[in-house]
Amino acid sequence: MKSFIPNKFLPVFCLAAVMPGCALHPAGEKEEREKLENLGRPYTERPEPPPLPEAPGPEDYLRFAFLNNADLEARYWEWRAAAEQILQDASPPNAAVPFSYMFSGGNMKAWDRTTLGITNDPMTNIPFPTKLATAGRRALEAARAAGRRFEGAKFLLQSQVLSTYYDLALLAESIRIQEENLALLRLINGQAAVRVQSGAAPQQDLLKSQTELDLAGNELANLRSQVPGLTARLNALIGRPASAPVPLPLTLPAPRPLPVSDEELIRLGSERSPELAALAREVAGREEALSLARQAYIPDFGLSFSFTGTVSQAAGAMLVIPLRLEAIRAGIEQARAGIRAARAARVQYERDLAASFVLNLYVLRNDERQIALFDGTIIPRARRTVQIAQTAYAANRVGFVELLDGQRTLLEARLAVAQLKMEREKALAAIETWAAIDVEAMRSTRMALRGIGMRGGSSGKSSPRGPSSSSGEAAAAPVGAMR
Repeated sequence: MKSFIPNKFLPVFCLAAVMPGCALHPAGEKEEREKLENLGRPYTERPEPPPLPEAPGPEDYLRFAFLNNADLEARYWEWRAAAEQILQDASPPNAAVPFSYMFSGGNMKAWDRTTLGITNDPMTNIPFPTKLATAGRRALEAARAAGRRFEGAKFLLQSQVLSTYYDLALLAESIRIQEENLALLRLINGQAAVRVQSGAAPQQDLLKSQTELDLAGNELANLRSQVPGLTARLNALIGRPASAPVPLPLTLPAPRPLPVSDEELIRLGSERSPELAALAREVAGREEALSLARQAYIPDFGLSFSFTGTVSQAAGAMLVIPLRLEAIRAGIEQARAGIRAARAARVQYERDLAASFVLNLYVLRNDERQIALFDGTIIPRARRTVQIAQTAYAANRVGFVELLDGQRTLLEARLAVAQLKMEREKALAAIETWAAIDVEAMRSTRMALRGIGMRGGSSGKSSPRGPSSSSGEAAAAPVGAMR
């Protein structure tokens, strides 16, 4: 079958038709897409998350959250969308194929009355190749920034999951302490009843004992009423129904050591922060935007080729002269202002990050000091005081008020040390979150990022706070171990 287009024109038409589909791929795009594919398998392949064990720990909840949290998945698809913008910005415009037929051609053959051509899209000029390359690099930097923020979102998710877990562990410990207190008050109430009946104590001791017993029972009920809210929050973070059962932790999490000096930790954090890396990519992207704005002085152009049967062949070109000089200069100044804004934001974030490290390290060290004081001195002394008071009360040597004061002191000390231990873990985890550092892998020969892989591997008043916070309290954004 004979081709409609003469053979001598086929190469020109093929080249003109193929050229618009050839994007100028920037260096580094392949590596970014490989990273996208590797980290995006949980969202593209949709593996079934591993079931939670009967007594799940922090790492079990984190594995489940990484595979099910919708906010984290949204950040991934934002990253992917930013990566797909690269080829859109780095591709030349579409081709247009005009066709016309002359009806009043006299004795001319039909082929000689036909005009066929190819040109760039009439609505879009062909940019100079350097403009396409620069636009592609700018889009690549935006995609890289989105990727770093996806990594930061994983650390933030870790902080939210573990912060809730620590709150749940503290609540469980408070319930256990209050249950022990209630049992002891029942025993004291029984002793008070016996003493009142025997005339060894006034009636008011029994009334005070019953009141304290009722108040303790009410406090225990209040603590238990907080469990559904915390379990619903944890289930929402890990992607389970709000009413799914979450067992209370049986003990407080063990304290984790900090194996590097404070100065080394601050230095490492400033080097590894995902948000700092994202801001650096934004600066690089705006520098590419400045380069693109300067290239606005370079004319764009248009190309066309057509033939009318065997009668004529024509090639044409059009040069678009940039005459909007004031607009071009404004675009350049706008790009410069954007660079300065991005650089200033990065400098300020770095300062805030260092300040948050100092603050959290101070809180961590102060909590460690207080924990040692309570565990080593205050709680043993309070226990001994209660034992002595109980013996003396049974022997009618002290009144009920003295016994009650000793019991309250012990209760408050135990609750205080439990809260201090959880605050200490939150301060440590906050450092891990914002610096992307696994303190359990901090060794001179082995440094690891926590939470980068997607494999399965406080009290309610605390909240995650990052470097942007102006609060004077410690940032409480914990991170969980991913092994």
